Amino acid sequence: MKKPDRSWGDAPKKNSSQWRKNESLIAKNPTLRAARDNAEGFKPGSGISTGVTDQQYKDNYDKIDWGKRDETPRKFKVKINGVYQDKDEEE
Repeated sequence: MKKPDRSWGDAPKKNSSQWRKNESLIAKNPTLRAARDNAEGFKPGSGISTGVTDQQYKDNYDKIDWGKRDETPRKFKVKINGVYQDKDEEE
């Protein structure tokens, strides 16, 4: 039995510089993205999903507390030459 002609080499190791270059190129091309997703077991274009959005989630979506910010404004300190400046104090 004759071995098939493989003109390409082995795949680069994960997180190597060549692997990162390949991933960057794949991310820009939808056809390559679909082929990679298919090879990794995802549906093409799906990537990572957050899971199933069932009816209970949809019904209670408005009740989710998204971490609302309080109404008090933030105060920032300004440091000039190692000395904190206070806007409220006037010299």
